[in-house]
Amino acid sequence: MVSKGSDVTPEIIQKALQGDLAISGQNFVSLSAIQRYVDRLLKGDVAPPIKMVGNVIVDGNHRYIAAKILGRSPEVAPGTLSPSKAGQTKSVSDVKIDLVDWGNR
Repeated sequence: MVSKGSDVTPEIIQKALQGDLAISGQNFVSLSAIQRYVDRLLKGDVAPPIKMVGNVIVDGNHRYIAAKILGRSPEVAPGTLSPSKAGQTKSVSDVKIDLVDWGNR
């Protein structure tokens, strides 16, 4: 059980996303950004909706993963998938976890 963002590890992320049907247009996510979103959700903050086209996340990968770690479903709004990303999608469970802090807030 995760009680704070710093509890989140790459292994916890992989477990939370196992078998997930969502698709991502992103190759990497930042562990630190996910940890911050987990802290915010645990505080009661409401994250902005993620943007999806069908089952493809086009904006909000970190928020999506943070919600999944906590057993929640994020709010979803319609988005647009750019043609340049259309051929680069992959299962969200295959997105690589970067240990570098990207500074996302």
